[in-house]
Amino acid sequence: MGRKWLLCMCSMLMLTGCGQAKTYWTEEVQEAQVSLRDGTEDGTLDLVLRWDGTETVLRTMVRGTDFSRAGDISAQPFTDILSSDGFVLRTEWLNGAFDENDYYALEENRAVQIAETYGSGGETHDYSVDLDKDGGKELVNNAVTGGDGHAFVQVYQRRQDGIWVGRMDLKDLPDHDNWGANSTAVAYDPERNVFRIRYSVKNQTEPGILETTGLERIQFSPYEAER
Repeated sequence: MGRKWLLCMCSMLMLTGCGQAKTYWTEEVQEAQVSLRDGTEDGTLDLVLRWDGTETVLRTMVRGTDFSRAGDISAQPFTDILSSDGFVLRTEWLNGAFDENDYYALEENRAVQIAETYGSGGETHDYSVDLDKDGGKELVNNAVTGGDGHAFVQVYQRRQDGIWVGRMDLKDLPDHDNWGANSTAVAYDPERNVFRIRYSVKNQTEPGILETTGLERIQFSPYEAER
């Protein structure tokens, strides 16, 4: 009797798929597939790459730290960003009020993270544009952090030795009243192709405005993925 019951339960598991990790979505990216599924630990999700018959867990995401709900995470393929093709993993917070975007390039049967950007309000905040007119496009991010709503700019650039990331040099702003991070706000204007710096001015209620072009005020350093 016990053996028959065990065989019956095994058959039910095979038919219903019970005991298998739930897959929330799968996206086709070039010749590969990217999926989001339940992780091996409670409260975790795995980002999985399948390519040429090989499966790799790219990242394990922890609820509360890396995401709030599985439905807030999505993926979309991209082409020719930082001279690469791949996909961007988007994670929304507070019902879409803020978002984080991780760019992965597909290279030689593996995915390599090449950028991470931040935004708010569901608006477009990433732009692929050739800032220094050398024929290669940078990735410009109008970033907003969720904690204090600080607005700043990130510029990603591919060089021969890898990916570099830059931020605006905010030293020596005329009469800058530097009372904290939000004493400045930086944004890229894609229509005019300029960076606009708004900043607090000493003994003045109206902000100062400084516009720059190209990479003249951008300070770069080698990019290292944080997530």
